[in-house]
Amino acid sequence: MKPMRAFLIVVALGATTATTRAAQVQGKVAEVSQGWTETIDEVIDVKAGGTLRVDSDRGGIEVESEDRKGVRVIIEKSVDVFTEAEARRVLQDYKVDITGSKDHVEVTTESDSDRRTRSLQVSVRVIVPTHFNVDVETGGGGIDIGDLEGNVAARTSGGGIDVGYIRNGSVNVHTSGGGIEINGITNGNGVAQTSGGGITVGDVTGDLSANTVGGGINVGAVGGQLTARTAGGGISIGKGGGTVDAQTGGGIRVDGSGGRIVVKTSGGGITIDDAGGPLTAETSGGSINVDGAAGPVKVHTSGGGIVLKEIQGAIEAWTAGGGITADLAIDDPDTDTHCTLESSGGGITISLPASLQATVDAELRLSGERRKYRITSDFPLDIDDNPSRIIAQGTMNGGGDLIRLRTTNGDISIKKR
Repeated sequence: MKPMRAFLIVVALGATTATTRAAQVQGKVAEVSQGWTETIDEVIDVKAGGTLRVDSDRGGIEVESEDRKGVRVIIEKSVDVFTEAEARRVLQDYKVDITGSKDHVEVTTESDSDRRTRSLQVSVRVIVPTHFNVDVETGGGGIDIGDLEGNVAARTSGGGIDVGYIRNGSVNVHTSGGGIEINGITNGNGVAQTSGGGITVGDVTGDLSANTVGGGINVGAVGGQLTARTAGGGISIGKGGGTVDAQTGGGIRVDGSGGRIVVKTSGGGITIDDAGGPLTAETSGGSINVDGAAGPVKVHTSGGGIVLKEIQGAIEAWTAGGGITADLAIDDPDTDTHCTLESSGGGITISLPASLQATVDAELRLSGERRKYRITSDFPLDIDDNPSRIIAQGTMNGGGDLIRLRTTNGDISIKKR
């Protein structure tokens, strides 16, 4: 077999000052060590604050920024065929259009035919001014965008997306098959969506929406509203400045929020610290731990224990397979402080302010062989002990919101905090 030869097509176009320019660029062939490669290198004279648009039917896209005037476009096409003539035909069939004006650059790459294009590899690299907007799309490859000041949009049908630190702009990225990483967004919002990979996002001063079908989500501090969805991984959130809405099939951790928290998982535990507003949490297979909430708390688990500390509002907690520990930290008569704690198989401990005005209704159901389960209280209550159940009832400080406690085969303890 004849040894494979390699050639290089190199085209270098200088900066253009024309108001509008469209170019389909081809060049000379030269031999290199492997394959045939065509490189297009063009500089478009545009002002900062403009917009770059790239639409490629294949290959990766890389966008860098630096303190410069104009936009530099570098496109590399490579093909693995046996003859120089066939290489020329394949490379010429794959068209590159570059259009530029004083405030935008548009790059389009696509094949004019189906001639042996499966062996064709394409990459697009663009260097833009630091203050520039970017809108790029590829039919099959990764996208890498550096630090920028401006808006960023990126879409790919088959690769990961990496975005640097974005200032004074928003980020909207989508991929059908890869992970997403955004280092951070200042003075802007973020949208990250993938059908097959994890999502990692640094601090965001605005709103953030992160959605994936198959991977974990890790987010830093978010100043605005936060929505996170994944079917197959854990969610970890630094802190939400507004509402936090998270749903997954794995575990969830939220380090804090400035507003409402709503979280749900079908297969993991939930841990939340410093909720700044009302909290709703539900899991089908794990424990729930809350350390601080400025509003009412409603939690439900089908298979784990519940621990609730420093709760500044009403508490509603249910578990089918574990104990409940709750700490009500407010005694304001103008605040709803009712508590409903129910377990199908574990003890219940609740701590209440000594000055709380409340009415207590506690019931311990006994099944099977009677063991030494009991109800104890730091507050004076009437306790009725019989073979099938123990009931404790009474008022605290003249009565008030209802404290309702229910469990089977587990101790109930009511304490002063």
